[in-house]
Amino acid sequence: MKTKQATSSISLVITTFMAVLLFGCKAQRVDTQGIVGQVYWIEGNQMPTITDGHQETSTKPERKKVKRTIRIYERTHINQATMGDHLFKDIETPMIAEIETEEDGSFAIGLAPGAYSIFTVEENGYFASTYDLDSYIHPVEVKENQWNDIQILINYKAAY
Repeated sequence: MKTKQATSSISLVITTFMAVLLFGCKAQRVDTQGIVGQVYWIEGNQMPTITDGHQETSTKPERKKVKRTIRIYERTHINQATMGDHLFKDIETPMIAEIETEEDGSFAIGLAPGAYSIFTVEENGYFASTYDLDSYIHPVEVKENQWNDIQILINYKAAY
């Protein structure tokens, strides 16, 4: 009889705990803040050239809007990812979200406030070219009720 009462009491405690977790916590709305942006592809020689008149001319890189899969991870330090030939292979931090851009490379994704790292999915790995002073990979901060507008330049096949 005591075992049945103990089991019943434990079951009641667990049920109450689960109800508090499910219904008692304030859910974070993610449609009021996040990241919005554009993905561009740049390749080829981007170096200035000297013309016959011995004047240096620079060419503005041609940015092509491209469709990509974007993966958003918890803020990732350079030591938390393995780098290969211009691409990352293994990322140790948890992936938070994944989104397909539109055909023109535009995207928008709602996220909870926090610090994230942004990568594009390439054929042989993940790409990111931006780092902060503390060596975090393509860091983006999402603040409550704000949209962070970013540009992603995929340029691992360009020469500068």
